[in-house]
Amino acid sequence: MLRLSLAILLLLALGTPASANWTRAQRTHFLDQCIASCQATPNMPEARRGVCDKTCSCVADEAETQVTPADMDAIEEAAAAGCTTDAMQKIRSFLPVCARKVMRRENRP
Repeated sequence: MLRLSLAILLLLALGTPASANWTRAQRTHFLDQCIASCQATPNMPEARRGVCDKTCSCVADEAETQVTPADMDAIEEAAAAGCTTDAMQKIRSFLPVCARKVMRRENRP
């Protein structure tokens, strides 16, 4: 049983991507843009705008494990040129998952 547990831990350690370690400025910039975009969502009730902070923090936490600081720089350049990158799509894929997580937590009694 101990061998099985060690094998599972080893697989998890090897299968989990290392943190990309965004710079503080990259994380702050991402969160500022994400929260502003979320809060600008049409028909979002004022009372629900608080979930934007939590949802965007979740997205940043998830994205930071897979999107490198260099990817973030490339995203900025692509966005300025009106283009999309694979890293942008990856980050966008975390949004619905994080939104569901946050809404479940918010709706608990």
